[in-house]
Amino acid sequence: MVTRRGRPYDPAWDLWRPVRRWPGILITALVTVGLIVAVAYHFQHRIAQAKPAYSIPVNYNLKGQYYPPVVDPTGVQTFSGTSSRFAIPFTSNGHLSIWTFKCRSCVTNFAVTVRGNLGKLVDIPLNAIGPTRYTTLGSYPAGQYTFDIMADGPWTVSLIDETKLAIVKTPFSYLSAGSSVLGPFSASSNHLVTAYVARLGQLFTVQLLDGNNHSYGYKDFRIRSGSKSTVLTGIPNPYFLDVQGQGLWYVSVK
Repeated sequence: MVTRRGRPYDPAWDLWRPVRRWPGILITALVTVGLIVAVAYHFQHRIAQAKPAYSIPVNYNLKGQYYPPVVDPTGVQTFSGTSSRFAIPFTSNGHLSIWTFKCRSCVTNFAVTVRGNLGKLVDIPLNAIGPTRYTTLGSYPAGQYTFDIMADGPWTVSLIDETKLAIVKTPFSYLSAGSSVLGPFSASSNHLVTAYVARLGQLFTVQLLDGNNHSYGYKDFRIRSGSKSTVLTGIPNPYFLDVQGQGLWYVSVK
């Protein structure tokens, strides 16, 4: 028997070699770290993309509905009274028009219904309670109409032909909520910026109209907060913006 220092020698010892596991462990660790970094980068990128980029300028005063300055009185039909009245006649020339309603001392219902020349109901532009100042679209095909008004206090109603208004000077900015018809704007003022802040699900629309109430290509429709900058092309001269929003909105034209 071959002996080695201090203890007997067994030939089976030469057949055993310890398995070196550390290279595999190191490679596995490096691959795992790489996967974690790749996943983290992927989700970070996705989150950054999904984050809405919007802002409402803080240096503008919050305003109510937009009431255009009237220069040409021939484009305005004005009516007034102190209580309810029925079958008040008015004429539509088919142009883009807006109603304005005002009753500062109304307590109960303040409402308006529009009827055609045969008495058929055409529109209900107003249905409010209490003191009211309100404006909304009032565009109808050319013809003769009547409206009924329900009020318990002194009231004033105007129907304004938007095509008779002076061109709005730009740059123009407006911060508001609710609905407004902005304009008229010159077609050369074609840089439009809109921003909207509201709860998820609240609607915001901006529609471009001409003087005959025809809708043109641009229409911004959203159900969440956001902002948008657009250079308008192929637009009428002049043009109008019908803005409808349940939250806070900002419009800039230049």
